[in-house]
Amino acid sequence: MGGENNIIIFIILENEGSTQFLLSRFLEDDKKHKNSYTKIMYSNTHIPTHSRSGFSILMAIGTIWVLLIIVTSLAISYIRESKLSRYSYDEVLSSTAAEWEFEYAMLKVKNHRDGFQDATSSGELDGNLLDLTTPRSSGLRTEYNILASSTDELFTLSGGQHLIIPLFASTWSLALWATSLSPEYNMLTVNTTWVNISDLWSLSWTIVAMSWSESIAISGTGNITPSTIGAIRTKMSQCYDRSTGVIKSCTFLNPGDEELLYSYDESKTINDFLLTTLDPYFVFYNPDPGSIPVRLTSTTPFTLPTLTITATARKWDSSQVFRFIEDKGRYYDALKYGIYNTGI
Repeated sequence: MGGENNIIIFIILENEGSTQFLLSRFLEDDKKHKNSYTKIMYSNTHIPTHSRSGFSILMAIGTIWVLLIIVTSLAISYIRESKLSRYSYDEVLSSTAAEWEFEYAMLKVKNHRDGFQDATSSGELDGNLLDLTTPRSSGLRTEYNILASSTDELFTLSGGQHLIIPLFASTWSLALWATSLSPEYNMLTVNTTWVNISDLWSLSWTIVAMSWSESIAISGTGNITPSTIGAIRTKMSQCYDRSTGVIKSCTFLNPGDEELLYSYDESKTINDFLLTTLDPYFVFYNPDPGSIPVRLTSTTPFTLPTLTITATARKWDSSQVFRFIEDKGRYYDALKYGIYNTGI
């Protein structure tokens, strides 16, 4: 069929599960043929639809998986951001609470003498003063520890160095309904009793203290026990009245009276000396080039040469610690320049 333009159109119609196939062929001649022939063929051919249904199911499953991946990714990002936000809040809260605990501990140290020691934690009245009660603050735990005294300590003294230990500690009173100590101002102290100092060998030592308004000292050599006897050099004075030739007290001096100053050594046990003096300090010097250990034990506390304050705040996975260490030995070192037991 040369010279003819053939157009074939396939039309698929679906009606209640059956398919009609319509084939139309149009033969058209632009110039030679003015008539057209149409031949229509019908067929009751049935096309299966199960393959199309399976493809739809696969498309639905794929869409669900894509949506599930997107939703899961968004949920993971949200949870991660929420954890980071909560962790940042907990970090700020823990840091603030630890700083509060540290400042409160420093207040107590400031209001007491050397050797003041205390600790507090959440769950008691004094510790709960700084606990927060907001819902976001649940789980917060705070505490502090002041380490300034001991009853058993081993010191290592380098060659050519002094060891100076206060043989007293600050007194305190308990806060109401709490085991921690009161922050109220209190400058009272209690002397250390039943002191034992070992590993001194045959080296000399001195314990300096205050007796009323005068400084006195007891000295000796070797190890120290409560019954160790030391020597106290005591200064005395008497006056000679020229007019009567009588030696009298120097309370009232007349013109021309002469004052006689002298000293003598008095023996006393270490325990008796500590019970009758104020603010005693143990002073020991190591003349050897090597280091030596010195162990000090007692019944009541003595002050350590270092002050350590540790304040801690915890909230779940967040924790903040403030630690302060002060070497008070540099202040005590001034005592090594004193001159004791020299008499007049």
